[in-house]
Amino acid sequence: MAAYDSLLDHIQALTIIDTHEHLPFESERPQDTDVLAEWLTHYFSCDLVSSGLSEGDLAVVRDSRKDLKARWKIAQPYWHAAESTGYGRSLAIAARDLYGIDEINSRSIEKLDHLFRKVRAGGNNYRVVLEKSKIALAICDPAPAPYHETKAPFVFTMRMDNFICPNHYGQIRAAAAEVGMEAHTLSDWMEVTRRHFESKINGRTKIVCLKCGLAYHRSLRFDKVAFADAERAFNELFQDGNLPDGRQPIKAAKALSDYMMHFACRVADDNKLVCQVHTGIQEGNGNFIYDADPALLTNLFLEYRNARFDIFHMGYPYVSELGTLAKNFRNVFIDMCWGHIICPEAARRALAEWLDAVPANKISAFGGDYCFVDGVYGHQFLARRNVAAALAQKVADGSFSLMRAKELAAWLFVDNPKRLFGLDRFLKDNEAGK
Repeated sequence: MAAYDSLLDHIQALTIIDTHEHLPFESERPQDTDVLAEWLTHYFSCDLVSSGLSEGDLAVVRDSRKDLKARWKIAQPYWHAAESTGYGRSLAIAARDLYGIDEINSRSIEKLDHLFRKVRAGGNNYRVVLEKSKIALAICDPAPAPYHETKAPFVFTMRMDNFICPNHYGQIRAAAAEVGMEAHTLSDWMEVTRRHFESKINGRTKIVCLKCGLAYHRSLRFDKVAFADAERAFNELFQDGNLPDGRQPIKAAKALSDYMMHFACRVADDNKLVCQVHTGIQEGNGNFIYDADPALLTNLFLEYRNARFDIFHMGYPYVSELGTLAKNFRNVFIDMCWGHIICPEAARRALAEWLDAVPANKISAFGGDYCFVDGVYGHQFLARRNVAAALAQKVADGSFSLMRAKELAAWLFVDNPKRLFGLDRFLKDNEAGK
């Protein structure tokens, strides 16, 4: 316990790097909202549905135009069933520390909503909560389109998905126009893709990496396919039914997305870029979890050795598989973003396991992965305690000293992501208020 307390004090003093968020700019946040509508945007709403809440009732509970107490009455039994999950605990922590509400229930929900609305009306909520969370810099997904600079403590990731899986001629034409091209052939599309990547991740913008989220839509096994097969699939996007804007899009064939994923990785390899990849559990209710096994990416790790793959969400539930990959490949890194709220106990166990198997410079401990800032606070609170607990366990079993544990805590929360994503100059700019 003494080791845990000492480590927690040390970790709470750290100003940390946040590897993954979906936060909109504060000016773009929805205004017609309340605490239930915003807090059930994602994550905990999935646990409510899992516990029995119907999709129709969830839509009612999220509707801020309807009476708050009536919506709470619908949600309350499912909220009570799920409040001990990581998602539920994150919100309870936010309610307590940000709004002074010790328990979310029928007696407190109106006061919580009043305080939530008051804070929102005051503006500048992001910077206040991120400073309270001691987050120096967050990598937001995706970069604004069209790209523009911001004084918020954000850098960005660039989504690869629409380049790998284009679904409509209009999308192809618009992306090509942005880089001064027309795209009529697969070779044209490859050049469009290269120009986008190389023009935006070049040290002159705040875009620091690429991101693939295709595990929501297809298997992460990207086979090596012939150009002719991919070109045939690309040409289908130019069928008559797809040409007028607004028509139902024709879905890209697997051959095209396989080929373009390899091409995207080749560009990343040529430029030594970082590719963040969603693996493991998909947000929402119902999907094919086996499509998101990080081991399916092995052929990419083998071929594109200069690209660095930041593998998301602990790979949960494939945590041992991800540890094996990070141990086996120089270019594979573990990212615990989202992980501490998916399952806090699994995150603690996974970190303890990885510290035995994986070099400690390959793990990033925290990414909030929220669409609303209150959840980020709750998540970092859990993450700091999880890491302290895992490190204290290693001290207790004699794996390493308390001094070494404190060193590793700084690596996990600060030094590893700072080095992987090249964040030094952005941190300096942020400190200078730029």
